[in-house]
Amino acid sequence: MKLTLNIILLLSLLSSQRLFAQQIDKIGKENPVKVTGGISVNQTAYSAWGMESRRDPYRYILSGNLNFDVYGMAIPLSFSYSNQNFSYNQPFNQFSLAPTYKWMNFQVGYGSISLSPYTLGGHTFFGGSVSGSPSDRWDFTVMYGRLKKAVATSNEGGESPSFRRMGVGFKTDYRHKSGSLGISFFHAKDNPSTYPTDSLPEGLLPEENLATSFTIGQQIIENLTIQTEIGISFLTTDTQSEKSPDRPQGLDWIFTSRTSTAMYWAVNGGINYTIKGWNIGGSYERIGPEYRTLGSYYANSDLETATLNIAGGLFQNKINLGANLGTQRDNLTGANSSDMSNFNMAFNLAWNVNEKINVNSSYSNFRSFTVIRDQFEVINEADPNQPLDTLNYTQLTDAANIGINWRISQSKNIAQSISLNVNYQQTADLQTDSAAVNADSKFWNGALGWNWSHKPMDLRFGISANASLTQANAAMPSTFTTGPTLSITKGFLKKKIKARSSFSINQSRTDQIIQSMVYSWRLGASTTLNKVHTFNLSSVLLNRLDQQKADNSISELTVSLAYSFRFNGLKKTKSKETN
Repeated sequence: MKLTLNIILLLSLLSSQRLFAQQIDKIGKENPVKVTGGISVNQTAYSAWGMESRRDPYRYILSGNLNFDVYGMAIPLSFSYSNQNFSYNQPFNQFSLAPTYKWMNFQVGYGSISLSPYTLGGHTFFGGSVSGSPSDRWDFTVMYGRLKKAVATSNEGGESPSFRRMGVGFKTDYRHKSGSLGISFFHAKDNPSTYPTDSLPEGLLPEENLATSFTIGQQIIENLTIQTEIGISFLTTDTQSEKSPDRPQGLDWIFTSRTSTAMYWAVNGGINYTIKGWNIGGSYERIGPEYRTLGSYYANSDLETATLNIAGGLFQNKINLGANLGTQRDNLTGANSSDMSNFNMAFNLAWNVNEKINVNSSYSNFRSFTVIRDQFEVINEADPNQPLDTLNYTQLTDAANIGINWRISQSKNIAQSISLNVNYQQTADLQTDSAAVNADSKFWNGALGWNWSHKPMDLRFGISANASLTQANAAMPSTFTTGPTLSITKGFLKKKIKARSSFSINQSRTDQIIQSMVYSWRLGASTTLNKVHTFNLSSVLLNRLDQQKADNSISELTVSLAYSFRFNGLKKTKSKETN
């Protein structure tokens, strides 16, 4: 561990000296102020018959946003007011200045950067960063700032108690003719003297982290490339613990190895091969147990994942095929009382039969296998050849889909088409590979539709029929729902106003007995004036007849009217110069 840490710190120091040597001589000139935003008003009226109202009879919402861009500094303002509450948001507690100059990008204030999932992965910080591409082959990113502020136990904002945590990181990538090289570095440390109160909450300890990753990509032969990334994280869970006697000397100013320091590894890689229109690839990732970095809010650990994929076309790409296989498992060292493994596969096909007909289909299969062991038997195991008492639990999911689209006619004025979609899904839970905990749950859904449109009249008409069948398990009755939908859309006043209407009926049956009938009618219209004013009117009338109740009719009416205004900047007026 001492040799490994020495090598990593040496490489990091050499790279950081190059990165921090970049100078900024001036800021690019841009329009000083840009203002964008909008305002909207939404009103909704509601009424119900035969049932208690599920919402207020009248509600309005007035909302707006105003975005100022002053020399690259974004200042968004927003508000929302309704007859139920009022809210206002201003960003002065979190601001960001992001100017640019030539190939350099700067950021001052609040921001987030992703260097690598193994080092700094999108954590918000308050500070500054510089990134850029000095050449076509080289990129770099540097950041420094506060990752966490000191928070006391009595904080009213819901934040957990914490010390102030500062962090620094950088990343650089170099691309050559047949590949690329990259390195990222991240260091973060808590300051225990910044805690606002004298008494520390139980379990709160100052931490320190040094994480780095190395990436490489290389073209081995023509059309064959590989890439890999190795991540290493040194994490100290208590910076007040004793220093490790075999720590690297002279490097305590960057990272101090202590008795509470542990090293974690992660690695991923991939390979890709292209031949005659086909692409074959695979990937592998292993994240060691307890892998963690202070540069990410959440990180996967104790996982091993492998995938294989293939995609290509046949018959001059009239048929496109794709397949994906993947597996994942946890509990890599066998230290946990349970382990889980997943296996999934997916296939898809796209077939252009001719210029008018195309077919799409897909199938996916997912298997999740869990083994739960009695932890006391693991601890007290006497005979390693004696099988332990375990519980095996398997979840299975199958899904399939097919869709057919037929463009019956396509002319300058008239177009019509027919579409058919069928979906199927089945799930099951099995225990000890024999008895089903929950028997098969099946779901079928089908939709058949016909659409007709007349372009000069701006008229569209559609008819669709839907059917779905749901069966929770073999012992439960199945539910069958069917119904048609009619829809029409028409443009008026040279397409400035769009009117739309639809009517649908749904019938639900259980064991061939009608349970309910649902009728719904939708009517609406919308228009846009001068590209900035938008009006939208919509209404829904819903009627439900419950065949199993005496008072079987309930109705709901909802009418909404919305207006919005938006603008994309303040225009300048040019004054004429007099000679």
